[in-house]
Amino acid sequence: MDAPGGGGKITLQPNYMISQSPEKVVLRNFEGVITSYPEPKGYVPGRAEEYFSNIYQNYENNHTNTGISSLLNDEEKTIVPKSLERYNRRSSYQENEGYTTLKDRREKRDELKEKKYQTELKKYNSNSSSQNQEGV
Repeated sequence: MDAPGGGGKITLQPNYMISQSPEKVVLRNFEGVITSYPEPKGYVPGRAEEYFSNIYQNYENNHTNTGISSLLNDEEKTIVPKSLERYNRRSSYQENEGYTTLKDRREKRDELKEKKYQTELKKYNSNSSSQNQEGV
């Protein structure tokens, strides 16, 4: 988009498009200059669906909510690429025989925390009783 007032050409990508309303679009160029671009005169919001259904007449019959559409219609919360490396890594770890998670070690952790607490409690009680004997 060619920004008004010498703002230069701005790509219509999420990093550059700051906000949009039915009246105008707010953009930022690569230099950080923020500008607004008015919608064309006579623009009526909300007509895209009607136009789209006139062009693609079988749209409603063939419509599926996959991809971004499933997010917009609250059918999915997240779309995860099948080739996401961290999921591949996770599944390869799970296939190993000795695989454990931190959740598997909670019991041991709790046992160690209790032991530490009891040790600190003994120290505290020992210090309290020695201070009481000195004060007598």
